[in-house]
Amino acid sequence: MPHSSVQGLLAILFAFGMGWSLSVQPSVLIQGRASIPTMNNERHALTVLTVNVGNTSPLCWPYFVKLCRKAVETRIARNLQALRPDVVAIQETLPPWMCENRRLTLPGSVCAGSSDVPQVRRLLGPDYTIVCETRNAFECIAVRTGAGEILGCEPGALCDTDRFERQPEDCRHSVSIMAATVRVKGRTFDVVNAHAENRSPACRLAAIRQVFEPDGLIREKKALIMGDFNLDPWREDDPSIRYWRQQIGIDSDSGYVYHSGIAERHPPYPTLRYPLFTRTYDHVASNFLGGTTRVLGESPKTARLDGGWGMDHRAVHGHLSFAE
Repeated sequence: MPHSSVQGLLAILFAFGMGWSLSVQPSVLIQGRASIPTMNNERHALTVLTVNVGNTSPLCWPYFVKLCRKAVETRIARNLQALRPDVVAIQETLPPWMCENRRLTLPGSVCAGSSDVPQVRRLLGPDYTIVCETRNAFECIAVRTGAGEILGCEPGALCDTDRFERQPEDCRHSVSIMAATVRVKGRTFDVVNAHAENRSPACRLAAIRQVFEPDGLIREKKALIMGDFNLDPWREDDPSIRYWRQQIGIDSDSGYVYHSGIAERHPPYPTLRYPLFTRTYDHVASNFLGGTTRVLGESPKTARLDGGWGMDHRAVHGHLSFAE
């Protein structure tokens, strides 16, 4: 989500600035400069998707910045289940406890009716193993059961984990950076799903450090990093962004390369678009994969995951490859 100084204005503008587009079709691979080429062999192919499904529209009151509208949820679910990515990082889902705690809601809200199925399961369908962080259950990682598993979670189950970053007391605890170890197509690696702090660069820096530093979230030698980091390395600058540049990209010696952003185009397509405000906040990077993702609804010949309106962010989707 955008920084707090403009968040209120953007929410109002966005309510009147929704666009329309066709339903999503699977994105087509474009080779990028920031990673090695992919291979077409299905055994080596890996499809990934990261998406922040939240919305700052006033229609989402009182579930502000969550996926709150039933019609939007239905469109996203239909398109997600058509894409069937192998690995998914999803942010800003609306967990059952929020509906239970806030009964007053607008017509058309996902909380207006009753459902025994959590939203993240409704979005992804039955063919995924899912793990969500226990801080809020807003952020989740999923692996398609036909492609692999999440270690420590029964196939097809919805699990929870306390493997997320720890923030200082004076930082917000409504966002999380989480991780899980997965085995996909015979390879074991870590997946990081980030929804980083959007208001305080210091808090964002404290959280992001825990991704890369020893004894942090990453335990395996190989890691796939995805999510909404609330930082744009090409349009913004602050201590958290400078640290990020040291870890990923051409200024880094860590081995992590982009599969999104400048891997596709320079300057990169935005993943967050409001009237008068665009940013590339959503990223995909790894230290062992090749290939390039695309921004659904921004990259040529792609369409938005939400079918035209309902999400503030654009999903990032692509076909990657195992380098070995």
